[in-house]
Amino acid sequence: MSAKPKDPNSIRFNTHVGTKLRNLRLLHKMSQSDVAKEINVTFQQIQKYEKGGNGLSSFLMGWLAHFFNVPVSYFSDGFNFENFTSHLKYEDRFPEINRCNQVRNEKLYPNPNSYNDISDSYIEEEIKSIEQ
Repeated sequence: MSAKPKDPNSIRFNTHVGTKLRNLRLLHKMSQSDVAKEINVTFQQIQKYEKGGNGLSSFLMGWLAHFFNVPVSYFSDGFNFENFTSHLKYEDRFPEINRCNQVRNEKLYPNPNSYNDISDSYIEEEIKSIEQ
């Protein structure tokens, strides 16, 4: 038995709401784990909400609106229900704040284009940490 296909209009709305949730989370400088703890779900579930793979229930939408101190309508603002389109553009997505792995890898394997930016004090600190 195969799963019932998702309605494309609900997918568009879920993606819109997910983008609004992501922007709100980043505006408050919170990680996905921080938000997940608040509403008792996993960070993977927050990822699914933010990407639009899963839709937020009305209860969770209300809980998040209360937590972030915004009206529930914040999540649907900018979505046109007549033709099921979002007014959000790619540029409206805030950049992710936490880049732990990227920063960690940049220290281990610096970008060759940024070698000139590496200071002598940084190199000395790295050598001392290796010697210890």
